[in-house]
Amino acid sequence: MNQEQIEPRQVAIWTGNVVLGGVLSSPADSAGVAILVSGPGSQARDQRLVEELNRIRIATLQVGLLTDDEQQFDSRTGHYRYDADFLAHRLIEVAQWLPKDVALRGLPIAYVGTTIGAASALVAAALRPDIVSVVVAINGRTDLAADYLRTVKTPTLFVLNDMPVLRMNRDALAQIKTEKRIEVIHAEDGQAQEIFVQKAVRWIADKLALVAEPV
Repeated sequence: MNQEQIEPRQVAIWTGNVVLGGVLSSPADSAGVAILVSGPGSQARDQRLVEELNRIRIATLQVGLLTDDEQQFDSRTGHYRYDADFLAHRLIEVAQWLPKDVALRGLPIAYVGTTIGAASALVAAALRPDIVSVVVAINGRTDLAADYLRTVKTPTLFVLNDMPVLRMNRDALAQIKTEKRIEVIHAEDGQAQEIFVQKAVRWIADKLALVAEPV
């Protein structure tokens, strides 16, 4: 498809009693929407994901699952960072917010999360399989979602280059009974990021029944 100019816009997302800030990039006639759970070190890759997903008419919502105050509290205490259940419920609330944007109403949803964000995406998919159509877990801390893996019904891609999480990702793969795939990337830095983007975009496009142009 021809590259269109898409202006990202800041959005305020009400989740329970707090408001999360997000960045929404929505092509005309979007065919789906991907929620990118933002985290430390993921900004450059997330930006490339936004570009490539938008290119195939997938809208993107980049969002952190903690407020600024919660992040500051967590940096001192570690209270939230490993609580995949809490973060999963936040992610579900973000997904339920999406239909408030008329252009996104009724579109299939993908979750893309890194490390703990990947764990929260898996838990969210297990808790509310009716909301999400596809999951991508990048260097996922799947041990934090261990109690939920057997109930995940959403097609899931595990993609990683962090060897310390390889075994837990393989264990997670064995527990998930639905369509799943694992991709081990033998690359680092910028090269790895581009491969992550390529794998994620193709998986999402395939599961949302879209034809992705080569990345």
